Amino acid sequence: MKVCAVIPAYNEGKRILPVLNTLDAAASVHEILVVDDGSLDDTFAVACSHPACETGRIRVLQHNPNRGKGAAMRTGAETTSAEVIVFFDADLVGLTPAHVNSVVLPVASGRAAMALGVFRGGRGATTLAQILAPNISGQRAIRRDVFQSIPCLTKAGYGVELAITNYVLGEGLPITRVVLNDVTHPMKEEKLGFFRGAASRMRMYWQMLPYLARGLFRRRRNRLVQKDRLE
Repeated sequence: MKVCAVIPAYNEGKRILPVLNTLDAAASVHEILVVDDGSLDDTFAVACSHPACETGRIRVLQHNPNRGKGAAMRTGAETTSAEVIVFFDADLVGLTPAHVNSVVLPVASGRAAMALGVFRGGRGATTLAQILAPNISGQRAIRRDVFQSIPCLTKAGYGVELAITNYVLGEGLPITRVVLNDVTHPMKEEKLGFFRGAASRMRMYWQMLPYLARGLFRRRRNRLVQKDRLE
């Protein structure tokens, strides 16, 4: 199966090149698409400067103005013809080609419709966050046809990852988790400063709430259905 890596990026000019280097070195990835979502910094120019852009292995797309992560992900999915899409954040630290291959393999082999990459060991805060809420991970491989069937992603805001997971679980499709040892990313407070970062974090949690509630309701409903069948 052809695999396309899609990197939604917003103001990640200082951090994106190591991620692109890793994806370029991953044997499981056939195509790399960066979607610069209306960045205010030099993200577009930095991504375009990667040597793999000259060969066409990396292509850089641009939204103007910013349209949100869900829209950037959908633009990547609509641009490629690959059967499998693997999404990675543009600010990852510690990502290796082996990590990339491990996320791709369950979907490319047909064992799962989606594989979630979850952080362990990179730093305490991100490890704890993904132990408590692994479904929020931005690192995931998914069948392109499944991804394109998910409604309303462009309106999901920070809830986009939960919206994807809720849909796949709701369809009863097989999901697997892949541990990404020693991988992490900067905190919002480190990127934006304490006050702007804290405000962004609160906005993120607020936009996630409806999708968390839907996931909890679905699990409760499924338990009740299973109980009725047993009785």
